[in-house]
Amino acid sequence: MTDRHPALVTGPVWCENGLVAGYPDNPARQFAAAWQAATAALGQWGKQVGAATSEALEQLDPAVRGALDAAKSVLAGNWGACQCPCFRAHPDDRDVCDGRAVLTRRVDETDMPLCAPCAVAQGVAEMRH
Repeated sequence: MTDRHPALVTGPVWCENGLVAGYPDNPARQFAAAWQAATAALGQWGKQVGAATSEALEQLDPAVRGALDAAKSVLAGNWGACQCPCFRAHPDDRDVCDGRAVLTRRVDETDMPLCAPCAVAQGVAEMRH
């Protein structure tokens, strides 16, 4: 037996009878295998969390942008008639229109004056897709 002590997990394990690293029941091998499995699982988990976070932020963006645009227009005093095609643009929230346009948003390739409730409803409708 030598006086040299191998590094944890990466080196062979010595006992009074010699090298024991070749045995499948070796605790160092079991620990190394468990460590590799745990780091692989954590790596996969990190990728999944990152992808889910990116997707959620992409879906949240249209609704937040619509609300911020509506707030800016209210402060600037841009009033007019809402021209939202509610039945197409946000069919699940058709009855939210208050008729007073506070911002302009591109709908079906056309810039349209929208009221704040319609702008937010459109953003929410876009989140669902």
